[in-house]
Amino acid sequence: MRNDAFWGGLARAAALVISTAASPFIVLAVTAALVVMRLHASPSQLLLWAAICIGCGAVVPFLVVFGLWRGGRVGDVHVARREQRLAPLVAALVSTAGGVVWLYAARAPQQLVALGCVYLVVGSALTVVSLRWKISMHNAVLTTGVVALGLIGYANAWYGLLAVPLVLWARVYRQKHTLAQGLAPALLGVVLTPLVYWAAVALIPAP
Repeated sequence: MRNDAFWGGLARAAALVISTAASPFIVLAVTAALVVMRLHASPSQLLLWAAICIGCGAVVPFLVVFGLWRGGRVGDVHVARREQRLAPLVAALVSTAGGVVWLYAARAPQQLVALGCVYLVVGSALTVVSLRWKISMHNAVLTTGVVALGLIGYANAWYGLLAVPLVLWARVYRQKHTLAQGLAPALLGVVLTPLVYWAAVALIPAP
């Protein structure tokens, strides 16, 4: 019994740590920083682009969720209840759309603007699905970020896909999602990310 309790406690702790580390807000911020680090521009431009990406993609959506949580409109900062997700998701979409426009106005490279378009399209798809079915934002954002990093030239980024089953396990173990609710967004990210990225690169005028 003691061994069972020990391993059970260890599994719960591991699932919590993995879920927290794979938070969409954290993954978005890290992805944005890594993308900007590969660009060739002046330090001031890089800082501006990074601030736009992290601010509009992660900070503003988190502050919205945090405010809703403090106001009692959502149960937790991961917005576990599907029926509470619409307002945070719409706010995130508006913030992301503003970031895309701002990046283009700031003469950011096509690749960076294209990645903003990727998150906007993936986020829109997640919002529509969430109207009827709970879906894992953790796996969607993680998969999209890993594929995006691979597309812009981080050759080793593809190994990050190995983390997807781990995050899936953590979310299912904590009873936040079913297996299907974790697999579906991962597949969505794998399919949509390259399609939207290359389409946006082809269509967005060079700065």
